[in-house]
Amino acid sequence: MSTDLTPWIARGYQAHNDGDDETAEASYRKALEEGEPDAAYYLGDLLVQLDRAAEGEPLLREVLASGDTDAHIPLGNALWDLERPEEAEEQFRAAVTAGHPGAHFNLGLLLRDTERFEEAAEMLRVASQDDPEALVELAVMLVEDLEGGDEAEAERLLSEAIAQGEEDAVIVLATLYVEQEREEEAEALLRTASDAGSAAAKIDLANLLSDYDDGTEEAERLYREAIELGDTDAENNLGALLADLGRIDEAKEILRRAADRGDEYAIENLATLTAKDN
Repeated sequence: MSTDLTPWIARGYQAHNDGDDETAEASYRKALEEGEPDAAYYLGDLLVQLDRAAEGEPLLREVLASGDTDAHIPLGNALWDLERPEEAEEQFRAAVTAGHPGAHFNLGLLLRDTERFEEAAEMLRVASQDDPEALVELAVMLVEDLEGGDEAEAERLLSEAIAQGEEDAVIVLATLYVEQEREEEAEALLRTASDAGSAAAKIDLANLLSDYDDGTEEAERLYREAIELGDTDAENNLGALLADLGRIDEAKEILRRAADRGDEYAIENLATLTAKDN
């Protein structure tokens, strides 16, 4: 696949990066109409990301048939989404053979999903040489999946991922600390990430603080900050906190907003509050 983006593909690529997938799709379809090289790849990959794998699959097979091996990974993702894991594995292994970046990572995740944990760990170890996200996934496997889970090694891997700037590693390591009853270390870790602007860290720090009698005020502030940063998952947490504090009308307003978005937890919490009124 060429690294030089043609006009409509360049427009679609920029729109996708800006979060405007409607414009991205329209641009890629125009590129396909205009016969721009690689249009089928970009459109197929986008459709898979938009949970429209059935539409993306034939486009990506067309790309693959043309000899472009870049399609192996997005086609594998499409087949995985379509609950055809054996075919997905074939595509990911072909991507590994072709030397595509990310292939070991995707294959490792699929192997974990199919409970082939030793093989998954092997793939993720290879992927972790270039991708700190693989360190996080491998650490989670060490704790949750592999026999005789090694929490010390998981902590080492997560610390390495944090040093490489992987935000999710902070959340996972803090969770591990809490499970080990090392709440002070968890709080310190989350505060550092929260102060750096991580919405996910703000939510987890607020969750931790909300269990303390003197932590609810700060927890509320952190949930609101996370919402302002665009993490709407914090709305349910905020609503639940406000309900616990007896601020029922405010809680209902927040939970109703989250419920309207389809947040299942918010729907359940709102129903519980409403039932108490009857």
